[in-house]
Amino acid sequence: MVELLDNLTQAAAALAAFIAAGLLYYKTRRQTFYLLACFLGCFMLGGFHWTLYILLFDSTPQVFYVSELAWIASFLFLLTLEYALASKEEKSFRHPALLLVPLFCLPQLALYLSYGEILGNLLMVGLTMSIALLALRGFIYARRQEGRARDMQYFHGMVLVIVFLEFCLWTSSCFWYSDTMSNPYFWFDFLLSAALLALVPATKKAASS
Repeated sequence: MVELLDNLTQAAAALAAFIAAGLLYYKTRRQTFYLLACFLGCFMLGGFHWTLYILLFDSTPQVFYVSELAWIASFLFLLTLEYALASKEEKSFRHPALLLVPLFCLPQLALYLSYGEILGNLLMVGLTMSIALLALRGFIYARRQEGRARDMQYFHGMVLVIVFLEFCLWTSSCFWYSDTMSNPYFWFDFLLSAALLALVPATKKAASS
């Protein structure tokens, strides 16, 4: 019951964020909001399929599945959005702190490979690690800027939060022990739902900088 509530909450949050991003694109015709809407729309469809599968079969998919394809597509759009928003100067910026991303992600990948299938984990971790690298680079770069250019830090920071929560979800799912609110998985997922909603105003702020 808690898992169903969690999935429905996240689907509703992703749908609301998708509609908001779609309206922003309709009003401005800016590529930024189009990519954001694509990210949120694909993420939402993945969640809908996952929930429907649970309702129909009373279990979760055990092999490479439709929801995973939708989530991979969503992260591709998020990666594209990160790249599209970066300035030429930001793209050439380097900082030693970027080494923290593979140091965090690669041990997690080893854990996931020991619990699940290879291809899906390689794709998901590879994509999210690439997103995190761009987001951390952009966050550090924006913090060093002045004026409106510094507003980019909110977008990059929210993307980092989303990626971190995804890793928290994947890790906690490896140690699943109950379908109750005592399971940290559900708390991470509720936080992810809130982060998806918060990404819309953060992107709007970045687009206006």
